[in-house]
Amino acid sequence: MTDSYTLPEQVKLLTQNSQLKGLMTIIRDKDTPRADFIFYADRIIRLLVEEGLNHLPVIDKSITTPTGNDYKGIAFEGRICGVSIMRAGEAMEQGLRECCRSVRIGKILIQRDEETHEPKVMNKSAL
Repeated sequence: MTDSYTLPEQVKLLTQNSQLKGLMTIIRDKDTPRADFIFYADRIIRLLVEEGLNHLPVIDKSITTPTGNDYKGIAFEGRICGVSIMRAGEAMEQGLRECCRSVRIGKILIQRDEETHEPKVMNKSAL
């Protein structure tokens, strides 16, 4: 990115740590076998989903542990759902399912309008 462009406040970037840089190196390598590309891309997707979950609202929650101790923790404030952009975001569905058991996922199809060249919602399915 150039210094002259500022990302919108709601855009979050993954921390460029050694793990992520290593994974990105593998998937960008022209000699990486297809199976390895898929495996490491799925790892990056999982990191992205987990980081996204860090930005959801939470509430305080007190529980009792199996040993009888009280624990003050947190829980997500509401139910989590996902919306998959068909033909673009479907690769991320499994990563979300691995992080959030029984998550509901809706789908949306966005195509370019041939006349205006603007994005146009073509189809959507409910959660």
